[in-house]
Amino acid sequence: MLSYDELFDLVTKRRSVRKFKPDMVSDELINKILDVARQAPSGANHQPWEFIVIKDKALKDQLVAIIQDGLRWNQQLEDTREEEMQHPSKFHPVEALGFKDAPVFILVLGDPRARQAQVLAAQLERQSFISSLSNAFIYMHLAATALGLGSQWVSAAHASLVAARIKKVLDIPEGYDIFDLFVLGYPDQTPKPRRVRELPELIHQNKFDRSKSRSDEEVKRFARQLQVDRKT
Repeated sequence: MLSYDELFDLVTKRRSVRKFKPDMVSDELINKILDVARQAPSGANHQPWEFIVIKDKALKDQLVAIIQDGLRWNQQLEDTREEEMQHPSKFHPVEALGFKDAPVFILVLGDPRARQAQVLAAQLERQSFISSLSNAFIYMHLAATALGLGSQWVSAAHASLVAARIKKVLDIPEGYDIFDLFVLGYPDQTPKPRRVRELPELIHQNKFDRSKSRSDEEVKRFARQLQVDRKT
């Protein structure tokens, strides 16, 4: 059985990789990752996930172009924020996306009809559906890390216009939701450790400890620190 220390080491090693080697990932390793993903917990075990594995370069290039278009809109939105709070990606050309050369894309879909397995009240809420897909997604990241592979979570894939265009390219039937894009390959970089909040400040005993409630300025200061981290 995996020890706590081994688990902690795995989750701290999991980092977003934005530069990949050209080496192809074998189907055996891809299937191992997806075999872990299908073990993820889901509401009432409704298992809403579907996975599209994309290795064809022409298709990947089409998806990258669609996501780049969406990111141009994001950059314009960043212009509306005060400068010190603008995400560093705003200053990077969208053509230079690090994941565009990754050998494998895996698009994670959700089938809302699977929620019929839940009680009616749960069917009326999307949160369980989204949480279930998130569980499968993070399992994929951990499995990739355990196999010595690098991965990136590309959340831009689920933006409405981007998702609609991707559905057309990949012939995804009406009714399926795009959750997010998982990018996989052998890492060609070693990401630095990320900033995480200290454990004592996150824990509340029995009731919410109001003395630990962060002020608006404290939250903003932490966000600024994250932006500085991304730039260095």
